Amino acid sequence: MSADEYKLIDEQVGLWGAVALLVGTALGMSIFIVPTQMAAAAGPSITVAILVSIVPMVLGVLLLLQLGGAIPVAGGIYVYGSRLVGPFWGMLGVSVPVLAVWSYLLFAAVGFSDYLNGLLDTLGMGSVPTVAAVWGLLGLFLVLNYVGVQIVTKVQIAFVIALILGMVAFVVSGIPHVETANYTPVFPSGEGQPFADSFAPFLLAVVTLYIPFQGFGMIIEIGEELENPVENIPRVLAIGMAIVTVLSIAIVFTLIGAIPLENMTVSGQLGGEPVDGGLAEVATGVLPTPILLVVGVSALIAAATTVNTLFTSYSRTVMRAARDEVVPDVFASVHDDYNTPHRAILLFGIPPLLAAPFVGQLDAITPPDVLDWLVVVVVTGIFIAFAIGGVALWNLPKVFPQRYEYSIYKLPMPVLRIVAVGNVVVSLAFTVLVVSSAPSAFAVVLAWMALSAALYFYRIRAYDKKGVDLKERMALLHKHEQVGGSDD
Repeated sequence: MSADEYKLIDEQVGLWGAVALLVGTALGMSIFIVPTQMAAAAGPSITVAILVSIVPMVLGVLLLLQLGGAIPVAGGIYVYGSRLVGPFWGMLGVSVPVLAVWSYLLFAAVGFSDYLNGLLDTLGMGSVPTVAAVWGLLGLFLVLNYVGVQIVTKVQIAFVIALILGMVAFVVSGIPHVETANYTPVFPSGEGQPFADSFAPFLLAVVTLYIPFQGFGMIIEIGEELENPVENIPRVLAIGMAIVTVLSIAIVFTLIGAIPLENMTVSGQLGGEPVDGGLAEVATGVLPTPILLVVGVSALIAAATTVNTLFTSYSRTVMRAARDEVVPDVFASVHDDYNTPHRAILLFGIPPLLAAPFVGQLDAITPPDVLDWLVVVVVTGIFIAFAIGGVALWNLPKVFPQRYEYSIYKLPMPVLRIVAVGNVVVSLAFTVLVVSSAPSAFAVVLAWMALSAALYFYRIRAYDKKGVDLKERMALLHKHEQVGGSDD
């Protein structure tokens, strides 16, 4: 089948639906857990870390703004990699995110289970088996995404409103408890402890607090379904960045100012190790119980928003690669009734459901904790994708000069170069910092990349025997993607 003969998705996502998808991905459950863990390790310095993390976030947003505004297509990172860097890099741009999303879905679902049982325990209501909670959460949003993007966006808008209300409740109720003395010393160090020992946790906090901001990348994966994408991609990024930045900074500063540090380290009970629970747990005894309940429920909803958006966005990446047949074209089909890439959605949903019963067993073979191990797989995959995006941005003016020249939001060439190089450097540097905590997780990613390379070269040779040049197919935009700009 010709690449231009596949059925397109004709249902579209509006501005606020897209904002809800983006905010839910960029915040998610991590905003309820990561700050407490980083505060336990780095102390008040996380107030500086969250501000520093905004710098690479801006670099990432500018990259997405320029690429998404110039070439608004479904499966953005695959298309940008294959068209602007090279066919092989396009293959990595679809295969690596698949592994990362599987890991992210498991991470979010297991985190949802842990948080749910912690909340139920507080209320004296027993517990839910981890596998049952994981299956329930993933199964629900697999079905919702299968039956239509309009349902997905309506659910997401409601969930994001609840998520924001929970964050605002924590900040507003915490402000009266803020003590300025809690913000100093910024870099606490023990007697005889060198400054470098306190700076290392700060650097890790910068990386960890920045990671959720990479959720902005989902906007370039649904370009085909976004109403007026050339104008709305920048609008969604601007609105989403403002919401996420303000809320993240407010959470971190309220946490440090209002919650005693010992609540996050539990000295004497866990040997000073960080608490696994999130905002609701560390604020126990400081904030009123009704507020803690609201925050706890919001954290559960946040996990749901993450799962929902992962299904929605990255299924489009696989669908778009399947149209080029770089992956089996069975995943390119769009459901006749539901108008969704149903098989690509199943590709993301079924493996985590099958893996759920075995996640607990990984603790014995994947030190550190299995959730930390999954995070390394996730962020390594995301960093690789952003590094490919940085090279794609550098090549954009050369490969598609008219697309760049006539973009509504055009980065001046010097700025474009800085943003491109900055994203590559940040991605590679942060990858080195993250993988050091779980080398085995990085080894899995490398093995997956090797397997992807083998699949790529196999399909290139197989199609060459049929007289089809897949590399050429992966170098040109499809006809419907050329509307509004030349494919030069």
